[in-house]
This record gives sequence, structure tokens and C-alpha cells, in this order.
Amino acid sequence: MRIISGKARRIQLKCIKGQEIRPTGDRVKETLFSMLGPLDGLRVLDLFAGTGALGLEALSRGAAQVVLVERERQHLEVLKANLAAVAKAMGGVPEDAVRIVNCDVRATPGRIPELAGAFDIIIADPPYATAEDDYGGPELLRDAAFAAWAGTRPLLMLEHDAEILPPWAPLSNWTFVKNRQIGNTTLSFARKSEDGAAG
Repeated sequence: MRIISGKARRIQLKCIKGQEIRPTGDRVKETLFSMLGPLDGLRVLDLFAGTGALGLEALSRGAAQVVLVERERQHLEVLKANLAAVAKAMGGVPEDAVRIVNCDVRATPGRIPELAGAFDIIIADPPYATAEDDYGGPELLRDAAFAAWAGTRPLLMLEHDAEILPPWAPLSNWTFVKNRQIGNTTLSFARKSEDGAAG
């Protein structure tokens, strides 16, 4: 696993050992960032950050600020090590350019209320399958509090199983824009629904 483009290109990233995680492969990552286009000066929120591979890729490609949200404390050591490696390769990054938030994604609005409506891009790579009481892609899309906090500015990218159709508006707070399938993975893009919360 590595950074594939930008100032930290070719930097190898550490993986999380002993965990059932699904790191985004280079082919999927390349497609994602090709679809996103130039990131210079943009603010990016990386949800379910894991190793930080997607958020740090955005940083390498010129994002002005990246916030990485990860709830598992055992992942933070790997995430911080990867951030340090990328920052070193870039010759350092401003202190306010990267922020790691240790919380469940559903708690994000309460943890960083000052960043409401601040992001241009939201990247969400949740587990493809979640327990009944857990919080994943469908729950994120239906979360009215998160959608209100996110505002109308961001483009949301949800990575999900190609065989699963996410609940777009009117079943959720987000309206489908476009997608791209790569193997068994689909990258779906959405904007805030004009109707607001789901009914």
C-alpha cells in the first residue's frame, strides 16, 4: 500500500495487522482521484479513515486541509506513522493541515462542530458489511444530523460493494450523482438532497 501521486508519491504506508480491514487498492484509488480531479486548496474529510491511505493521498495531491476520522484506537498508531511518513516526504506540512479525530463517524458533528459546512469533499470508505447495531454506509446516508452538519457544499464519495445499492434520496439525505465500478467495488458520488432529511 502506497501513495500513488503527488508530493509523497511512492511512499509506502503501513498496514493494520491482525484486523479484518479492506484497504483500497491502487486501481480503485487511482480511479477515485481521477474522478475527483485537482485537489489544490480543497478541504477533505476522510471518514472511516483506517490507515489514512485515502486522506493522505489527498494531502499528497495538494489538499489544503485533511481531517481523518477513525474510531479504533488500535488503528491510530498506524495512522499517525503513515502521516509522519507522508509529511516527511512532503518536506513538512502546516500544523493545521491535518487533523486526526478519534471518534465514531456518527459523533463527528459533535466532535468538530466548528467545521460544519467547511469541507469540499467527503470520502467515506466504511466496512462493506456491518453488525445490526453498527454504523456504515447506509446509516451515514440516512443520518440527518450528519447531513445538516456537512451542509450543501461537499461532494460525498462512498466506496461500497458493487452488488449493494446505497439508499439515495428520497430514502436518505443524499442525491446520487454518478458512479464507477472497479471489480467488486463501486465508487458512488452524491450531493446533499435539496429536500433535506429523508422522510
